[in-house]
Amino acid sequence: MSEIVLDKLTKRYGDGYEAVKGADFTVADGEFFILVGPSGCGKSTLLNMIVGLEDITSGELRVDDEVINDVDPKDRNMAMVFQSYAIYPHMTVRDNIAFPLKIKKVPKEEIAKRVDEAAELLELTEHLDRKPVHLSGGQRQRVAMGRAIVREPAAFLMDEPLSNLDAKLRVQMRTVLARLQQRLGTTTVYVTHDQTEAMTLGDRVAVMRRGEVQQVGTPKELYNDPANLFVAGFIGSPAMNLLPAELDGGTVKLPMVDVELPADIRERIGDRASGRHLIAGIRPEHFEDAALVGDPDAPGVTFKAPIDVIEWMGAELYVHFTVEGSAHEELRELAEDLETVGLGPTDEAQIVARLDIHSEAKEGQDTELWLDTRKVLLFDADSGENLTREAAAPATADGS
Repeated sequence: MSEIVLDKLTKRYGDGYEAVKGADFTVADGEFFILVGPSGCGKSTLLNMIVGLEDITSGELRVDDEVINDVDPKDRNMAMVFQSYAIYPHMTVRDNIAFPLKIKKVPKEEIAKRVDEAAELLELTEHLDRKPVHLSGGQRQRVAMGRAIVREPAAFLMDEPLSNLDAKLRVQMRTVLARLQQRLGTTTVYVTHDQTEAMTLGDRVAVMRRGEVQQVGTPKELYNDPANLFVAGFIGSPAMNLLPAELDGGTVKLPMVDVELPADIRERIGDRASGRHLIAGIRPEHFEDAALVGDPDAPGVTFKAPIDVIEWMGAELYVHFTVEGSAHEELRELAEDLETVGLGPTDEAQIVARLDIHSEAKEGQDTELWLDTRKVLLFDADSGENLTREAAAPATADGS
């Protein structure tokens, strides 16, 4: 196990393009650390810089206090697991797992011992003498992981290892990975574009956008206290609703209703919102059918919404409605980065609310909804800064 320190790591190509801009955080010894972001954000490039497949333009990479910027990849004692299984079809599972040890000329007895231990850990014992062609996608990925495990590396580096699997297998393999990392306790850096993987697997998560780390924190911190508009929009499924807003004293004017902010939120904002264009962020679960609000004394506001679409998910009910409101340019750019729709329209916004499954809401009819005023977040539309965060708690790279 090892501690990995990224000290302002930058990757700049010959044409001047910066793929990674000053990444600055620490992966703790034994931590399961996630790099997440949309396609092209620089997360795989950063992973390749750690393992040594990409040169570092500037900054320092340290493992257990040793600078390894110029250390050859084979001497970094890190095991890589790729998106493609990269296993040899002509070899048995046993030989595939043993391959890196044979290259290092490890004694046969030690090879057999490590292969058997890895196979048992990954539930591959009964498949050791089979060829990869006879295995499922999940089993092949476990073979690739077994090959990494037997090396007993200081760190595992994983580049979207589950993206080639179907949805059901991805869920199963997430559980396998989580249990595996807990049992081995090996420092792991894991790259994914899937925020569900990031939230379910990671001890801590770094969210990246256009080569820059936006925020590092636990999944709970990222969800409840996003540092900026991008993190708020990227983390969460369904995504946070983002709406143009105006602040008039202690009242936020939204397209569908005016919201009186609680005193503690007004204090947090202070005069930071003065003269700024604002965007309000509301999670789907912070709406409710007004007829089904459990606590009648909970601070909230009600309004009528014309329901366009209803999605009944069994244990959850999502209703979609549309509100008018001119969106800021930042919302349109955010929609492009997230490769999504509904965040950047010119004259209307699509809102999703998660309601109690006993709601009587119907498509094509108005429904009275309730909004928890304690949960409304306000962002600077130009900088993306979350103005409702504690002023004394800025976004930090180490999560402190």
